[in-house]
Amino acid sequence: MIVSDLDGTLLNEHSVVSDETTVALKEAHARGIVIVAATGRSIHSALDLVRPSEVVSWALCSNGATLFDLENETLVHNTLIPAADVERFITNTRATYETIGLAWETETALQWDQAYQDHRDSLVPRPERQEGRIAPFPVGVDLVKLLVTHPERTHDEWLQDLTPTILPSMVASTSGTDFVEITHATATKGQAIARLCAELGIEQHQVAAFGDQVNDLDMIQWAGRGYAMDNAAAAVKAVADEIAPHHAEHGVAQTISSLLDQR
Repeated sequence: MIVSDLDGTLLNEHSVVSDETTVALKEAHARGIVIVAATGRSIHSALDLVRPSEVVSWALCSNGATLFDLENETLVHNTLIPAADVERFITNTRATYETIGLAWETETALQWDQAYQDHRDSLVPRPERQEGRIAPFPVGVDLVKLLVTHPERTHDEWLQDLTPTILPSMVASTSGTDFVEITHATATKGQAIARLCAELGIEQHQVAAFGDQVNDLDMIQWAGRGYAMDNAAAAVKAVADEIAPHHAEHGVAQTISSLLDQR
């Protein structure tokens, strides 16, 4: 199995899978290797990015909370954060930080509040927006993922600030963006890949994983070969077995070609 993060890893600087990377993925697929995308993105934006390659078999979206079978175009399952825990976390967070923005992913949509949009619109350059809309917060609804922003804190600072308020049913991470991502405690990329490999009969040592941000850490540590991109955060490079070239230089493709040559 080859499993790769998307932004900053499999995708190039234009946020697409390059022709060079597509060629390498198709060669790996032709030689019997299962190709998996593992991303913090929801299925509402991730699937359209990986479908053009035609050889990504599985998509683990929302940091592993969602498993999608691309070969059969089937949503296999979502791992949800209980609504009561979401609401308790938000109440506790607002007691300390009044100005926060929220975005949330349900099983059917990606939505956000006005504070989240205002924060995102104030950033330079303005981030690409995922498919979704402003909506009232869905009280009583279990969530696939919750995103939290603060107008005065970077993602690393914000992750550290929020950590004490995270409930046992949750796990918080960041993908290098301006928000903290919260999913169910069992919905991490590493745990999701381990479960998928068990279902497919693929051994841990047969997995190569690529990533660049904090939400890739346990996936890179779990895989038999864990690769941090040259553009990866220092914490990711520290746990990786090897460093792959920069994502803008088709680093995943270069490494796949080298691995296939070794085989």
